[in-house]
Amino acid sequence: MKWLAGIIVLILLVISVRFRKLAGVFVLVCAAGGLLFWQYQEYEKNESRNRISSSELVLKNVSFKLSPNSYEITGRIINNSEKFTLNGVQLKITIKDCDNNDNIDCIIFSEKNEYIYVYIPPKQARDFKKDISLYSDQNRENRLVWNYSIEYAESE
Repeated sequence: MKWLAGIIVLILLVISVRFRKLAGVFVLVCAAGGLLFWQYQEYEKNESRNRISSSELVLKNVSFKLSPNSYEITGRIINNSEKFTLNGVQLKITIKDCDNNDNIDCIIFSEKNEYIYVYIPPKQARDFKKDISLYSDQNRENRLVWNYSIEYAESE
């Protein structure tokens, strides 16, 4: 049945000038509508990342532990926002391999962006746990030093 409708549309495109104009207008309207919808989605995505600033979030008791196949980051996130619920946090994690305890003679071992899915209503806190896998061909030589920072927070 669908192939029959397709054949009829093709015949009308070849024969009828008015149908060609109608089809052209229809395609332009659909393209404009799709573009507007895509722009609105991008706007909403940016808005959700700007409702809660990184200064309104507090990370406490963050620790990195070696697990069997990866490393595990654990801690607590406090949402100090007055009215927005936190849906997730993008962290930038930098891992350095340091020669001694003064953290001066270090080389960056790995940099990763990790997204933590967490639902935290305003003025509340939640604990989190996430596995972080490093590339399998990397071997640490000395002591690892972990640094992290919040890149953005997504909210409702």
